[in-house]
Amino acid sequence: MLKRLHNRLGTAGLVVAVVALVAAVAGTAFAAGGLTKKQEKQVVKIAKKYAGKQGPQGPKGDAGAKGDAGPAGPQGPKGDQGPKGDPGSEGPPGPTELDLPPGKTMTGVWSYRGEDESRYIVDVSFPLRAEGITEGVVLGPTAKECPGNATEPEAARGFFCIYTSYEENAIFENEVAGDPTRADLSSGRIFSYKSAEPGVSFARGSWAVTARCPIDKETGEELLQC
Repeated sequence: MLKRLHNRLGTAGLVVAVVALVAAVAGTAFAAGGLTKKQEKQVVKIAKKYAGKQGPQGPKGDAGAKGDAGPAGPQGPKGDQGPKGDPGSEGPPGPTELDLPPGKTMTGVWSYRGEDESRYIVDVSFPLRAEGITEGVVLGPTAKECPGNATEPEAARGFFCIYTSYEENAIFENEVAGDPTRADLSSGRIFSYKSAEPGVSFARGSWAVTARCPIDKETGEELLQC
């Protein structure tokens, strides 16, 4: 049979026919190799003519064994910053300090300015209650209870001291007597100045107050340290 095909088609034709037949039966791609472009077209034409219909898809094969993990890749670029989160719920209020702790000192400033008045009143309110400060206003630094100065005011325990940094036509008179607020000595002090002669009177400075230490219940005396 091959001899008759060879005699009829010749060597080149026989090769084309055989290749086309193989392609049609296998239904797969092939490498034409040494065929000419014309012969390749003939192979494709013959293969399409005699190729059968594509069969149904076979069942899915079993998964292969898991391969070894590959090497770690390089670190990627830094990502963009995420959006700002929602604010958290409000926490409970913290403790409020109302009283000056024992042995601690508060400081502040004071001033007044007036003209042709017989008396000038200066009010000082304490930020915290200073319990046990029963002593009157003490002018420092002439008194031993007021060892500080206008820049660094100090007061002995249980004392309120004022310091003058500048004054003009001013005379210190001490604490105001008979004032209704005199009963609450833990909240502040009121003292007064007067002018030496008619005209403008002015003064300013700083103050300090130090709380006493607790009283010893057995001896009834103030503790030396607190």
